[in-house]
Amino acid sequence: MREQYNTFLKKELKDLAVKTRKEQGITQRKMSEILEMNETSYSNIETGVYMCGTLTTVLLLMEQKDPSGYLKELELKFQELEEGEEG
Repeated sequence: MREQYNTFLKKELKDLAVKTRKEQGITQRKMSEILEMNETSYSNIETGVYMCGTLTTVLLLMEQKDPSGYLKELELKFQELEEGEEG
């Protein structure tokens, strides 16, 4: 199940990064600066090569208008994933 969580979370954080960047109308370079990482590493997150690390995830959450709301949605999605495993 852990591998499924990782795969799921990688996609969710990738989608959040892309959505956040597009909502702010900024380039990958600017987003990488906000997340305090190099542009190539950020691009690798958007393309699904790498998953966000802990610091990047926290900085990305800090860019959200409602980080607790996002985390609640993520919790519900994890529950759905677990229920899918049980069924």
